Amino acid sequence: MEVVVAVDERGRVLIPGEVRRRLGIRGKSKLLLRVRNDGVIELVPLDKLYKEVSRIFEDKFRDWREESHDASRILIETMR
Repeated sequence: MEVVVAVDERGRVLIPGEVRRRLGIRGKSKLLLRVRNDGVIELVPLDKLYKEVSRIFEDKFRDWREESHDASRILIETMR
């Protein structure tokens, strides 16, 4: 989806309603504004970014147990 938007004199950009609905953006939603090296501006809804990062952590650490972590093992041995 591509839409043309205007920047007002105060630097504000209005995100069209159809785009907000499609992405689940509501009042008080937080967006990450990223400026790439090639001069492109990206807006990423933070809740989407949070869900993606959470999924990656869950996949990566699914079988991880704190008691088997080296730091936990050293602490337990020190406390004996």
